[in-house]
Amino acid sequence: MITAGNFPIADPEEWKSVLRTTFTAETSPGEKTFRVLNYLILATGTYSALFATPGIVEYASMLLSARKVVSVIIGYQVYPAASFTKDTQDRKFFEMNQLKKDSFFVKNISIYKSGTLYDAVIAGHTETIDNGKWTINAFGNGMRMEEYIQSTAWKNHKYQSNTLLINGPSVGQSTGWPTRYQMGAGFEGGLQFLEKEVHAKHIVMHGLSLGGGMMSEAILNHDFSPGMNKGVKYLSVSDRTFDCLSNVASKIMKLPLQPIFYLSGEELDCVSAAITLSELNIRHVIIQHSSPNNDKSDRVIPDNASLSSAIRNIPNIRNKVHLTSPKLGHNDLLPQDIQDSLDKELNTFFG
Repeated sequence: MITAGNFPIADPEEWKSVLRTTFTAETSPGEKTFRVLNYLILATGTYSALFATPGIVEYASMLLSARKVVSVIIGYQVYPAASFTKDTQDRKFFEMNQLKKDSFFVKNISIYKSGTLYDAVIAGHTETIDNGKWTINAFGNGMRMEEYIQSTAWKNHKYQSNTLLINGPSVGQSTGWPTRYQMGAGFEGGLQFLEKEVHAKHIVMHGLSLGGGMMSEAILNHDFSPGMNKGVKYLSVSDRTFDCLSNVASKIMKLPLQPIFYLSGEELDCVSAAITLSELNIRHVIIQHSSPNNDKSDRVIPDNASLSSAIRNIPNIRNKVHLTSPKLGHNDLLPQDIQDSLDKELNTFFG
């Protein structure tokens, strides 16, 4: 539901006219139960540690509370953008105003999911804002949307697509904690916003680096059936991302970190999301560095921890397009051959 201040908006096109739109994404019964359990565990664990005589229930609640704390600590390590305290509002206003001068419709959006606020921006040229074509972007672990509003909006405009950008939990004006669930919930809430309020007809989901993991978590939790039943078309782009967060962290640090990620619940699983996309028959473009013996890297993600490498031999997986190159750097512009192939995919999708 969209609201302006405290008042519900009846006109489905009002998201384009009010100063700031607030959208509350739906949560599944499972998500609601998980949220309540989290609060109960934290409350019980705190009470047990301070006042209760230790017993099985008390020890269990304290252990689960400690698990939550460890999850948050890991989240801040893998998502350093959540630790940035520098005010980015001036940068945001500058980026948005520059686009407005170039005839873009630009607007702040507040997306709520499971009690967490995700700060977002929509940007689309006045010639395309009503065409139903949208790209939702998730960025890398040190990136905040405020610094990329202009460049991303222009990049997507090349395909006649409008743009939705969302800051992850605790980044900029977003609230929350960088846990597995909350890192994906903002992106998932953005999908709901595009489907239910903007009435998008074509949606590209583009995740860069850690953003690919955040996008994957959203894909695993999103119900695509209502959108598909309305004829919405989807395309996913995993751009220089990993197979699983625990594996890439272990490979980079050269330490067996997988058990810590599993026990803390801080895993981001891009392989499972790739399988889900295959089952949904959603086309999936994977952009990745490659090497003949799978023993090099793009200077961040090792080839033997990349998504492309992990899914190549999965039986019956379909609708995958691997755009790979030994010249691809993690933080570099795409090589021309990769860019040309990506352009073809996006232009074909948006028609």
